Amino acid sequence: MKNLFLGSILMFLFACTPGDPQPELADPIYKDLAVELDIARKNLDLEDKNLKTLLKEKAAAIPQTGQVKFATKKVYDSQEKIIVLAQRVQYFEISLSQRASLAKLKYNESLAPGGKPWPDPQELAMYASVTKFQRDKLLWDRNKGVKKDVPRGTDKK
Repeated sequence: MKNLFLGSILMFLFACTPGDPQPELADPIYKDLAVELDIARKNLDLEDKNLKTLLKEKAAAIPQTGQVKFATKKVYDSQEKIIVLAQRVQYFEISLSQRASLAKLKYNESLAPGGKPWPDPQELAMYASVTKFQRDKLLWDRNKGVKKDVPRGTDKK
């Protein structure tokens, strides 16, 4: 009788399969946003290093030769780029936290009887099409029409 009771308790404990505690790590959209965040942070670090070298060049510029003016312009442009990159990092951090909470919610809904499949293939297709258009930088060239530039986050230009 004890064995039957112990067996039923063990069966009850092992039969219950808890859900994934971090379902966002299996979400392709979350992974993509994490990659974008890493790229944005790397670009911000590179621009910080670039600003330091530009400040040294500005300090070494010879007065009244026009070098100071150009060095000051480069420093200003770099500072503005740092502001934009910092905003981009903050945007991806917020997007990542929102996606994590949404992924947990959708995952828990998928575990319910009759729940939708997770990750939703329609949502993934929509995300892929939207990000494709966002990442393709379109430039207008009068002679050649529309040409595609390199995707965001790459160093080739």
